[in-house]
Amino acid sequence: MGIRKIEDEIDLKEAMKKKAAELKMKDMEAKASVEKFTKDRLRDLAKKHGVLLALTPELRREIKELQKKYNIPSSKIITEQITEHDVMRKFSKIDPQKLGMLAYQRVLMSKEETGGIIPLSEVFELINTGILKGNVDIKDVEKALRLLKKTRVIEDITRLDSGAVIIRFFPIQYTGDESKVVELAKEKGVLTLEDVCANLEWSQDRAIRALESLEKTGIAKFRENILTGKQWYFPSL
Repeated sequence: MGIRKIEDEIDLKEAMKKKAAELKMKDMEAKASVEKFTKDRLRDLAKKHGVLLALTPELRREIKELQKKYNIPSSKIITEQITEHDVMRKFSKIDPQKLGMLAYQRVLMSKEETGGIIPLSEVFELINTGILKGNVDIKDVEKALRLLKKTRVIEDITRLDSGAVIIRFFPIQYTGDESKVVELAKEKGVLTLEDVCANLEWSQDRAIRALESLEKTGIAKFRENILTGKQWYFPSL
């Protein structure tokens, strides 16, 4: 195979990856579009995620009862759908508040895949698209997310001993991964990393994030010895 043909195939693969990323983003935006949020969908979001989307006057009239029923704070009521163009000010300046809300909304749309506990690096990948690509860096994203934590939109930001920064976007009762681990712990008592990966069909990275998040909040306790290896137990269950 000639060098030219190899280069063409590499270019084609890169173009296909870029197109796939663009299509995924369009799908996420479609999921977030106003038309998708019927009254039933609004109720489902409130119940499963602790978030209310009041994007139209019609939806705003529906939220008061749901807010009271599910004890949702005003900081978790989203009143506008953020786009990349909303984030960019004149002269390529970034609006940190809108950048944070863009990240929050994109994480919300992908919550079934991520569980809502995500490394800062992955949050950056979610928003480093379109006109923001090359105009925003990971420090901008961290600053934006710290603003959201200050205003109680997101739950927590944790720096692990490894130096990695983990963002917990939702309270434990709305973070699917943590809840699934807790349910598994109720069944098994003590958990190993292998238990979580095998029973929930997760990668080790995803399992570790959920376990360490539960450990940080005091729900799980970690221990390790030569005989049993690494284990997490749950004294409050």
